[in-house]
Amino acid sequence: IMRAVVACLLLVLAGNVHGDSPKVQLLQPRPILVEGVQFNLVWNLIYSNETTYDPDTKLYSRVLWEGTVLGQNEVDLFVENGTLRQVNSISEIVIDERNAQNIVVESSVTSDFASVESGTQELFLVPGAVTILSPIMAIVVAVATREVLYALYMGTFFAALIVSRYDPYQAFLRVLDTYLPQSLGNIDHAFVILFTWFLSGLIACISKSGGSFGVAEVSRKFAKTRTSVQLVVFLLGFVIFFDDYANTLILGNTMRFVSDALWVSREKLSFIVDATTAPVASIAPVSSWIGFEVGLIQEQIDLLLLRGEELSGVNENAYLLFLQTIPSRFYPIIMLFFQFFMIVARREFGPMLGAERRAIDEHKLVRDDAKVVDDETQSALMPEEGTPLKWWNGVIPIVIVIFLVLLAILLTGRSNAEELGLPVTAENIFGHGDAFASLMYGGFTTTLIAWFMYRIQYIVDDALVFPVVYWVRCKSCPGRPLMTMNQNLTAFIDGIKGILAPVLVLILAWAIGLAISDSGADIFFASALSGSLDPRALPALTFMVAAVISFCTGTSWGTMSILFPIIVPTSWYAARDSEIFILTISAILSGAVFGDHCTPISDTTILSSIASRCDVVHHTITQLPYALTVGCISVLLGYLPVGYSAYADYWGLVVCCVFSMVFIIFVGVRVDHPKRVLDSMTISINYLSSLYSRRGGKSDEEMEEKNQAKSFYVYDPDYDRDFVDILRLSFWKPSTWKKWLCCNTDVEQEEEMMVDHIADEEYDPVFYDSSEDYDEESYMKESVGMAMGSGSLGAEGAPPVTTATQQRSEFPE
Repeated sequence: IMRAVVACLLLVLAGNVHGDSPKVQLLQPRPILVEGVQFNLVWNLIYSNETTYDPDTKLYSRVLWEGTVLGQNEVDLFVENGTLRQVNSISEIVIDERNAQNIVVESSVTSDFASVESGTQELFLVPGAVTILSPIMAIVVAVATREVLYALYMGTFFAALIVSRYDPYQAFLRVLDTYLPQSLGNIDHAFVILFTWFLSGLIACISKSGGSFGVAEVSRKFAKTRTSVQLVVFLLGFVIFFDDYANTLILGNTMRFVSDALWVSREKLSFIVDATTAPVASIAPVSSWIGFEVGLIQEQIDLLLLRGEELSGVNENAYLLFLQTIPSRFYPIIMLFFQFFMIVARREFGPMLGAERRAIDEHKLVRDDAKVVDDETQSALMPEEGTPLKWWNGVIPIVIVIFLVLLAILLTGRSNAEELGLPVTAENIFGHGDAFASLMYGGFTTTLIAWFMYRIQYIVDDALVFPVVYWVRCKSCPGRPLMTMNQNLTAFIDGIKGILAPVLVLILAWAIGLAISDSGADIFFASALSGSLDPRALPALTFMVAAVISFCTGTSWGTMSILFPIIVPTSWYAARDSEIFILTISAILSGAVFGDHCTPISDTTILSSIASRCDVVHHTITQLPYALTVGCISVLLGYLPVGYSAYADYWGLVVCCVFSMVFIIFVGVRVDHPKRVLDSMTISINYLSSLYSRRGGKSDEEMEEKNQAKSFYVYDPDYDRDFVDILRLSFWKPSTWKKWLCCNTDVEQEEEMMVDHIADEEYDPVFYDSSEDYDEESYMKESVGMAMGSGSLGAEGAPPVTTATQQRSEFPE
């Protein structure tokens, strides 16, 4: 009897030790999966309170689809800290079917699945080609209608149509109740919108106070020519290196007044601003990008080490590994060099050449069909009559906002690093600084400071005075305040009104990014790297895939988040070569910047257009040929040969820079060429345009008459004879080199020669008319104000005044 009782007790205890299998609670996977592309399944494990388990118990799991085992794993039921495992997953699951599919996940503590718990999940799979319809639709609509809002909405709708399993009614609802609210509900997006509003309102107050015009007046001492003002904008892009959003908004809004006065097209200004934002911030050792990039790198290093990989030749410190990738970040570095050399050489090609010559010859800063801030908003921001134009009212607020944003990044970074128990180093401070909150702190605080600064200045006898002297004597200050608090608030609101439409574009750009990601386009593009390929070609292929994903989604950070978990481990397993590993990481970071740089749905592209008051579509069209050229150079002369060990990464930079110079010289054309010759790309575009116009019933004579009526430019054979260009024989004459070596000529003199070839009977409001009394302040208001207005200063209705030669000689110093 005793033996029977003991046996029963042992059986009961054994059953309790073995325990029941935990229940399976499947987590919702991605809304859409791609046919034939790997995906992961994750589920929660729910245990009974009455069940105990042996510490050595194993958990067996498998995924079934129509009776076929798609994947299985075996893990310890207890994790390292002695607690029960709460989550389990199986990766690399593939289903080669489409539409709705049911899968079953089984979990058991026995290898034969005798005691099993299961969960069922319905998945929806689509062909990979379907996922790219949304970004293609957005691009096609943008090109066809030249209206970004239509394009972004249609792209979002088509992505939502896929997510809604081809139900148009549900897709319409999901755009309104899911993607638009989510794009606004993201706290980082809210910070960007608020900072954009605050900074635009601040710039409006600066403009109303006369500070922008004062800055423009002082900047003319350094930016007296079109070339010099472009160089100033380019170099200032390196000064505001710590954040791409701050760089874009501050630089574009501040320098727009100076570039307008010298007839630099808005497309060119927007390109320079855009090309010095992400390319600079992404490679800067300290910036708002550093924490995100280093975090992604460290995550993959830790994962490889956890899997037992010996990363020979790879620095396990993510920040130092990040620094190792900088010499091979071909796209951002070559883009910076590319635009610098184009500015110095004064050469352009493609649509940008037409934009620059339109600004010079037709005096139109933007195209006639451009959608920019309206004239009423600009007129409201003009200083009142008799307002002194002082540079400090423009410079001091900008310096304060830069200082406060940088200070806030340092303080938040130090606080976050201390909370995480990290050493207080420059890497950790900038890596963990809250850039979005810092932008808010700096923008709002500077706005209040500027309001106070403008309120305490008084206008007395057309001069600005500080009333401290009168207050000390207990007297009231005569005159009126530079700007009252009500005027400050009104100007601030007018500045926000001017960018309401672009902010709508920004919100829709975020919405389409979310929708495209849900539709599976990102994992379809990333799957292009799966399968067998030469590891040495992996960096070049990675760059191209990252470029396509970021171009279609409009987000560089999102592209990095998608590709790092997929590509970085693949690059190590494929070659186990430290150089290929580092080069692949560099390709992800560079490719993400490239696609983000040239897509019309990128936030930085849109913000560059907002700050420069340029049409988003026109900015994209003029910038795209340059971005594609630099992208091709980066792949063909950078990642591909360096990946195959043809030369080192730093030699790759040298080769790319030299080829860029040769390409610009022989493909680009001088903007100020006396015969206004065109480059091959522009000739091709004009030919196709003429074919389209003929189909529309327009004759060659009508098109030629239209082109003649739009231009002020008149050909001068004397100017043509004296014109010096590297592709002309006169450039190689000893006398030419002697002049240059002896500094007998300069860029300013050559650029002023362009003014001599404007038709005498037309009026250029930027140049001073000696027949009237010259007043410096009214001149600056008139010249810069008219240039920053509608941007369509054409020939019709302009009053005749002095000749172009007289205008140049009498231009006030």
